[in-house]
Amino acid sequence: MSTHARRFQIHRPQKIAAVLLLIFLLQSLWLLAHLPLDMAETRATLAGRALWSNRQLLGASSPLIAGDSVLTLRSAGVLAVIAKYWQAQNLEFSIYAAPSRWLVRLPFACFGLWLGGALWWVSRRLYGDEGGYVALGLYCFSPPMLLASATVAPAILAAWGLFGLIFTAIGVAHTLYAPPRRWRPRIVLLGVAIGVTAGANLAAAIAGLVFAIVFMLYLAPGRRFASLGILLVSSAIATLIFFSFFGFDSHDLSAAGLSPNLEYLGLTWHRVAELLAVPGGLLEIIAFICALVVFLVWTRTRYFGNFAPLLIALLLPWWPGRFLPGASAIWALPFAFVFVGGIYADLLEPGFFAGRFRPLVVTTAFVLVGASAVLSFALLAKA
Repeated sequence: MSTHARRFQIHRPQKIAAVLLLIFLLQSLWLLAHLPLDMAETRATLAGRALWSNRQLLGASSPLIAGDSVLTLRSAGVLAVIAKYWQAQNLEFSIYAAPSRWLVRLPFACFGLWLGGALWWVSRRLYGDEGGYVALGLYCFSPPMLLASATVAPAILAAWGLFGLIFTAIGVAHTLYAPPRRWRPRIVLLGVAIGVTAGANLAAAIAGLVFAIVFMLYLAPGRRFASLGILLVSSAIATLIFFSFFGFDSHDLSAAGLSPNLEYLGLTWHRVAELLAVPGGLLEIIAFICALVVFLVWTRTRYFGNFAPLLIALLLPWWPGRFLPGASAIWALPFAFVFVGGIYADLLEPGFFAGRFRPLVVTTAFVLVGASAVLSFALLAKA
């Protein structure tokens, strides 16, 4: 019998995280099934089907229009196309009907679940179990994140890509002093993250690249040329992936209207106001502000693990670009949840007033996550 211990073991923290993610998935599926499809989602499905088709007729116009997210259209149409082929193989005849909510929205729910898993993995590695529980609890009961995961829109795709892009870049920076063979898988992963983010929203990918450059140069001062070289290689991989989303079709690329214009430079409070309009948005902003006050007052919390997600959460909502309502705020929320989880992890340390306030801190964490749960369930009841 082998005496080697298993590399991956499921213990209590993994079980708690799995339960929270399952609750998130069930909530997303409920919204997915009950919210009616709007015209934009229906149009995205039809355009997505066209992108997955051969479209070999000469002079066929592109299904994309200016401002489209090609990854959103591909995601909205992929299951419908697969279902169509399945029906064709079974010789079933069907006339045109409204797109299935399940087929259209299920890929977005999967990305939302995937993002939650990534958020748990990152926050637990940074802050331990307690910080991970708070961050994941806030995410899984966040009405804005649930809505983004249950509807056809690029926000959840860009949020998933941005989160992976930035923390993969930080991970690459931490391995730059290791042998180069350890860089390669992360370089490819970084390229995939950049490419997927660009396919969801090009402005989000540019934002992620800027943050990646800053963090990599900061974390590896002795390997800055290597950092830039890695980013160049990853960007080349990302460019190939990005163009593959368009099927390497210049007509589709031109129709998407990716070139910047004056609208990109418009900085407005409406982006945050749109988040406030969603149930739970105000609670999440208050939680973030309270954590920010602790960060500013208590020097113990001022380290890179807290500063990085704080900086991103503060800047992303104002990033220039063409966004759908509330999209840039959705990008920032996962980083805000990680930051709040980090502050709670610091407050729960025994060194904080010898642990005398630990019961109070634990109580506030339960109240915060519980209030989020109440608001998310209220959202489900209205669906």
